[in-house]
Amino acid sequence: MRDKERGCGLGCLKNFIIGLLLIACGFWLGDRVGISPIDIFNQVSSFVKNSGAIEDFNSQADKVKNKVEGAVSENKSDTSKDTSTTSTTYTPLAFNGKKQLELGEYDSLGRATYSHIQLNIKDAPKEEREGKITYDPVGWHNYKLPATINGKKTESWLMNRGHLVGYLFSGLNSEGKNLVPITRYLNAGTMDDKKIDRSNYYSMIFYEMNLKEWLRDNSDKYLDYYVVPIYQGNDLLPNKIAMYWTSFDKNGNQQAIELKSKGQATTEGNISYVILDNTSPNATINYADGTAEAK
Repeated sequence: MRDKERGCGLGCLKNFIIGLLLIACGFWLGDRVGISPIDIFNQVSSFVKNSGAIEDFNSQADKVKNKVEGAVSENKSDTSKDTSTTSTTYTPLAFNGKKQLELGEYDSLGRATYSHIQLNIKDAPKEEREGKITYDPVGWHNYKLPATINGKKTESWLMNRGHLVGYLFSGLNSEGKNLVPITRYLNAGTMDDKKIDRSNYYSMIFYEMNLKEWLRDNSDKYLDYYVVPIYQGNDLLPNKIAMYWTSFDKNGNQQAIELKSKGQATTEGNISYVILDNTSPNATINYADGTAEAK
């Protein structure tokens, strides 16, 4: 009888220790992928209370494992819960040692979907950009709104016809598949419609200029750069812009890019990315139709 009780006690103790280990691992993984610690604890505590055999442990462990793996998969394939029509999965273009440019097709609402380029510094355009963009992307409206810039009250144009992949890389100016309506603030880092602020890491220009500088400093390497607008449902304007980048050496080996100023960018392995809001401090924007009003 004592041997039986001792065996039962050892078995329970064994299950308890295994449960603690599983909780610790689960909490670590849950923190990385956003699973509630309470959810993980409930899965494991159910096992500890009710199981008396290692087979039950395997079953419960599989449940937690599957849930964690599912969250990791979901987290990798969709970086924004807002998007319903735009994939933010990033796969670099296959390296071939030449400039490559790929533009996504318009979607059913006529919206631009993505732009993807791979280039060496020698492939960057050398001509000055034409001053005027002749294409109006779907949802395009513009408003001259009150703005306070450097302490001065003034008025400025709210929106830009924004390039997904900037002219400094693509050489494209009025190509509709590369244009979406974005705020001047997102595009140029300032509400001033006559200047830019490349130090504003909430703007596209911050990352574009840093990537261009990296290309100049690494003339033997190739930049792979992917930009995708993120729409919510059938909104005509993207509420966010996602930018992804990586690099290849001349032999086609993929490498991470270390920018002198990384701003808000995140690096995972060889890939870096940032997701920026299409907003302006002086405006309330209706993303469904592109209209806006002063705050």
